[in-house]
Amino acid sequence: MLNLEYIRMFVIAAEQGSFSACARKTGKVQSAVSQAINNLEIDLGVTLFDRTSRQPVLTEAGTRLLKMAQGLLVQADELSKTAAAISQSQETRLSIAIDDGMLTPAIYALIARLESRFSTLELDFATLPSHDIALAVESGNIDLGLMFSEIESMKTTDFFFVANVPFVAVCHPSHPLADASKISSTALLQHKQIAVRGSAKRESQFLISMASNVWWCSGYQHALSLLLQGIGWAYLPAFMAEDALKTGKLTQMDMVFDHKTWSVPVDIITPRGRQHGPVVQWFSNELKKTLATEF
Repeated sequence: MLNLEYIRMFVIAAEQGSFSACARKTGKVQSAVSQAINNLEIDLGVTLFDRTSRQPVLTEAGTRLLKMAQGLLVQADELSKTAAAISQSQETRLSIAIDDGMLTPAIYALIARLESRFSTLELDFATLPSHDIALAVESGNIDLGLMFSEIESMKTTDFFFVANVPFVAVCHPSHPLADASKISSTALLQHKQIAVRGSAKRESQFLISMASNVWWCSGYQHALSLLLQGIGWAYLPAFMAEDALKTGKLTQMDMVFDHKTWSVPVDIITPRGRQHGPVVQWFSNELKKTLATEF
């Protein structure tokens, strides 16, 4: 059986360029490094280093085997970390679903921090409409969801209110409503609305459609793309519409009933009664902090 410590010394010696450098890096004497690499060469039946010059140089066989050895060390390290995570009751897998109406750069940055903090974690990350997130969490298929509040989901999942996301009514500058003032709900009826709903074809209680003709999307990014093509009008999360409003690609509509910026509550939800390990606890707490400063 191959000795992992011998393989480690082989890799370090090759990367550092000498046995003495490997000895310094590992805190061993040079003779111990030489002996370890000799033993590995015997076990493998090949010569890894040409020792005829002052500094050892990788042979053709050594060069070919180096990448394999480096990969083996990475796998061994992952094995140790995963075993340690299991022994500490740390989750090795996490499935999350987030409504794309709150996928700000700060949320993506948080997911990157999740990777750096729990490097052995296997992540399943989905973007779904809020109603579909509620169904997936309720069924236990998703460990944690970040969604616009659904009254019904509060009865079937564990939830935690974390923020309000501001929404703005927008349309293309060429749209008939772009230059209208004090737009009433009656005036909206004749104009196509772009709205979002899930696979069960149910709207969010906080995001009810107002027009008689609605085109449905599974996410706000799709709705934004249609608006930029001059199709319909919609309520979008303000952060999503911000760039298009600044560049004149979209126009904010003057709704008579929006005295203040309309905002929609956001919940973190998890399967009811489930005990959470350190990964879910950390991610949930960091989500709360991120959303508190983001919205």
